[in-house]
Amino acid sequence: MEFEVLGPIRIRSVTVTGRLQKVLLGTLLANANRDVPASTLVDVLWPGKTDDSASKLYLHVHKLRRLLGEPDRLASGEGGYHLRVLPGELDAQRFESLVDEAVASDPRRCAELSREALALWRGEPYDGLDSPELAERARRLTERRLAAIETLCQAELADGGPSSLVDELTELIRRHPFRERLHELLMIALYRAGRRTTALGVYRAARRLFVEELGIEPGPELREAERRILAGLPIEPAGSTAPAVVPSELPRTVRNFVGRAAELSELDDQLALSGRDSAPVCVVVGTAGVGKTATVVRWGNRVRPRFPDGQLYVDLRGYGPEQPPSAANVLEGFLQALGVEGPAIPRDLPARAARFRALAARRRLLVVLDNARTCEQVRPLLPMSSSCHVVVTSRDSLAGLVARDGANRIVLRRLPSSDARELFRGLAGERTDDADAIDKVVRQCVRLPLALRVAAEIFRARDNISVADLAAELADEHRRLDLMDADGDAHTAIRSVFSRSFHHLPPSSARLFVLWGLHPGHDLTASAFAALSGEDLRATRKALDALTRSHLVEEGFAGRYRTHDLLRAYARELADEVEPASREAGMRRLFVWFLRTVIAARAFVDPKARVIDLSGVEETRTEAPFHTRDDALAWFASERANLVTLVRTAAEQGADHICCLLAAALMRLFYLTKHWDDWLVTHEIAVAAARRSGRRVDEAYLLLGLGNAHDDVGGFEKAIEYFRTTAEVFHELGNRHGQAWTLNNLGVTQDSMGRFAEAAKSYTAALEMFQADRDLHGEGIALNNLGDLRRQQGLFDDSLRHLRNAVALQRSSGDRTSLRFTLRTLGDLYRDKGLREQASEEYRDALAITRELDDRWGSARLLVQLADLSVADGRETEARDHLHEALGLCTATGDPIAEKIRARLGA
Repeated sequence: MEFEVLGPIRIRSVTVTGRLQKVLLGTLLANANRDVPASTLVDVLWPGKTDDSASKLYLHVHKLRRLLGEPDRLASGEGGYHLRVLPGELDAQRFESLVDEAVASDPRRCAELSREALALWRGEPYDGLDSPELAERARRLTERRLAAIETLCQAELADGGPSSLVDELTELIRRHPFRERLHELLMIALYRAGRRTTALGVYRAARRLFVEELGIEPGPELREAERRILAGLPIEPAGSTAPAVVPSELPRTVRNFVGRAAELSELDDQLALSGRDSAPVCVVVGTAGVGKTATVVRWGNRVRPRFPDGQLYVDLRGYGPEQPPSAANVLEGFLQALGVEGPAIPRDLPARAARFRALAARRRLLVVLDNARTCEQVRPLLPMSSSCHVVVTSRDSLAGLVARDGANRIVLRRLPSSDARELFRGLAGERTDDADAIDKVVRQCVRLPLALRVAAEIFRARDNISVADLAAELADEHRRLDLMDADGDAHTAIRSVFSRSFHHLPPSSARLFVLWGLHPGHDLTASAFAALSGEDLRATRKALDALTRSHLVEEGFAGRYRTHDLLRAYARELADEVEPASREAGMRRLFVWFLRTVIAARAFVDPKARVIDLSGVEETRTEAPFHTRDDALAWFASERANLVTLVRTAAEQGADHICCLLAAALMRLFYLTKHWDDWLVTHEIAVAAARRSGRRVDEAYLLLGLGNAHDDVGGFEKAIEYFRTTAEVFHELGNRHGQAWTLNNLGVTQDSMGRFAEAAKSYTAALEMFQADRDLHGEGIALNNLGDLRRQQGLFDDSLRHLRNAVALQRSSGDRTSLRFTLRTLGDLYRDKGLREQASEEYRDALAITRELDDRWGSARLLVQLADLSVADGRETEARDHLHEALGLCTATGDPIAEKIRARLGA
């Protein structure tokens, strides 16, 4: 089946008609292979409607299933609707894959792939539909198309360049005058054609345009091109400015944004300085609830075209009740957003900061660091590149950033009375003709946008009150709280508005808001909220809708709910008043839901993983549904911060059993994604919990996990120490399964250290135990390890015997995950023996399985090994093809072997 969104939306080349059908299909395709909540689809199809639209949605889904011709492609479940799209079926995905591959290829191949990618376009993405989400997707795709055009022009220049390139670039600049890269490429094309004066004229025209229209100087790349032309120096197209991934992380602009013209203009002025300023950092400061985030997000969305390489955003949670993210974790998120996958992310903070700065160099990025508390939170996150622009928001003045780092400060004060009145009227709707009463409400809300928004929703939700009634209620609440609150008038005013809004919520929504105060993390999905409350998913979504309408929570990307830190603190205050038994029951439900959902995700990722004993752990009916392995990994990526926090919270609250089980279940996911920091911290917490509660079996498996983590990061001595402690515990418990795996993993570490005799002894002991217990998975792994060890020792016959036995076991038991490793080892053996044809065959078989499992890290290494064999046989073209493919995978994953591959290719 083919889906097309790069123009009129089509299925199998047949254009979809009817606006609602196009919006429905477009939204599902924009979220292909992910659950889309029914409430989200209703809001997209009928924005602002409050009537019951569920039946209408079902009707349109039914029509779409008939249109698809394969009804099972569109499934429904607790998480919403899920459209299954296979690899290569969606033209937008094919386009992005081709562009990613083009960026990593030599100029000739890059041009071919870029043309193929651009040929997929038939018009405006998603048919120009007016849905906000589809408009954002369309904008991002259009941006990538322009970047692909630039990449194509650059590749053609690098490959000699056709004579028509000057004309093509001139026309492109006419249509896209603010694309600096196009001006730079045209200058290079003209200069190479001997038209130096015309090339310099292009620079002068571009500079005049940017200064007069945008109030900024050209970027460093354009200025460098002019300098080299003036000096008569050779000039080559710079590295691609179309990164494999273009992050787009800014939240949406809030509804009914009012005022702030002066501050927005000042942000524009600061951006104008960033092209030549050595530290383009702007700090927006102001009191809580004054609208710092809303203002910066409004501005950031407005200047998106100035940052074609993307926008990064993080809430540093400097003033919320939960733990702020560490700089290392924030940088990890930034690196992932820029296309670096888990295994390629450095472990320590300095290395992560260096990698981020290297990726940010020459890219036009906007970085928004929201809600910072200290300068120390911010400094490691600065890209230090004049091509990037950083905006920080804080309640603190952050004087250190201004004094030491050269940041520019903008102070955001409370709204002027006229703007505050306009904001309230715009949000409150009709019945707002009492000017005196509105002035009273504005004063009660102390002209803070957050308080005004909540107050307006209180008014909208109650048809039986006037603005004067609302003002009187807020005044009464203010006086009541003023007796208890010593934090000042502004804080009391905000809490009075929150309190009135809370007291008018439906009971189910009020209860859910209070329970949210128990959650130690930052955001949650509807399914997690259902677990926390003990209600079914439908009732939970209804309660969340009421909270969203009241501006007490907001629904973010992918159905995740979050709220302002002041509201989180208020929810915490309310939760503290709940009786201990109810608090404990709510947290227990949340712990159990996350535990069982992690185990469900783990089963998709590694069906052969050790079974975790859940006896004594209650069932839950709200587990997140996973349809594919990618679904499971995506869920884990979005919940990882919550999961680490919950392990710590379970230990703090004395839920040691849950703490141990959750950490143990997470190990396989951490191993696959290489989140070593989280792996180590959760296991260290859980080991202490296991020892405290006398859970010896849990302790042993967690110690084994710590040994594996240290081995994975090269801490071999520490790993051996953990493995030996683990072996002692398993021996005392008489647990042969645990003993066998500990011995096997000990052998791996000894093998890595070159201690072959010790490794052979460990592997052999593990193998004997696996065989005695008829553990075919373990037996195959141990045989492969022994075979590889004998290969390294030059004992080829012994190695071959072990490896053939391993292959036979793994094929008969269907253990394909382990089989690919043995096939690769067998290929290594044949290679060492000079049997290159047999080696190539084994590598190809291993590569087929590795691709099937979507292990790009492993696939790249196998491709390099195949390239080595091709070189040895004199097949240079074939070798380069393998290396180009490997380089594409490495570029996508941030694999450090990419540099070695580029060196071999001469790139």
